[in-house]
Amino acid sequence: MRNDLRLGNLGEDPKSAYYEKRKYPEPTVCSGCSLVYLKGRWSNGAPSENAGKVNKALCPACHRIEDKEPGGLIYLSGSYIRDKQKLQEILNVVKNQEKNAREKRPLLRVMWINHQTDQVEVATTNVHLAQRIGKAIHDAHSGELQIKFSEGSRFARVYWVRD
Repeated sequence: MRNDLRLGNLGEDPKSAYYEKRKYPEPTVCSGCSLVYLKGRWSNGAPSENAGKVNKALCPACHRIEDKEPGGLIYLSGSYIRDKQKLQEILNVVKNQEKNAREKRPLLRVMWINHQTDQVEVATTNVHLAQRIGKAIHDAHSGELQIKFSEGSRFARVYWVRD
């Protein structure tokens, strides 16, 4: 059992290098993805028309994407993913998990998907999204799933294999 405090939102984790140590002036709009910082958090939507001056800044997810520093990496491998139809089904699981996560927590994102012949690498902005995607793929397609955490950091590597 891990003793880490479970905080799901990227900008709320004080152990993360991307923890926002300050409050932004409200409203602030992310110049990368157009999220709006209101009431102390980043959310979907637009600032109200009578908000006055709108500030610009990068949200923690866009900052992480710009730095190419994922919070989690998922490695999918095995002969199972050579089948293009099955690979597409797995990628649909990835996209659906991201979409569902972003509805409540818009800082949870898939950063990239790199596909090679026998392996797919998926990077996420958050350790919890990586775990969620790995578990969803395992539930939908069986195989073997391993989740490994880096000592002392908020980073996970998720390995899924099916031959």
